[in-house]
Amino acid sequence: MTQEPIRARVSFRKQVSDGNYGTEAAEVTLDVPLGEVYDLSSEAVAATLATARQLVHAELAQSPAWRVRDAVTPSELPPASTGTLPDADPDPEDLPL
Repeated sequence: MTQEPIRARVSFRKQVSDGNYGTEAAEVTLDVPLGEVYDLSSEAVAATLATARQLVHAELAQSPAWRVRDAVTPSELPPASTGTLPDADPDPEDLPL
């Protein structure tokens, strides 16, 4: 009896509003590379999913709609960021008397 080979597949899809009552979407499905012993380790799946995510974001980053491009472009925090927004309420203990 011939066994069907074990297959693993990951998909990543992202749909982004273009800000004008429309959306753009990109999706990619990749097969997880399996070793000779069919290693379905979480590392192999995670690495394949990360690749799928990168491909989808790269495609959406080429959109003619700036809002779509902006949605998939990672924003950068200043290097010494405290993780709070600049206009956040200050700590009550730091307020002047």
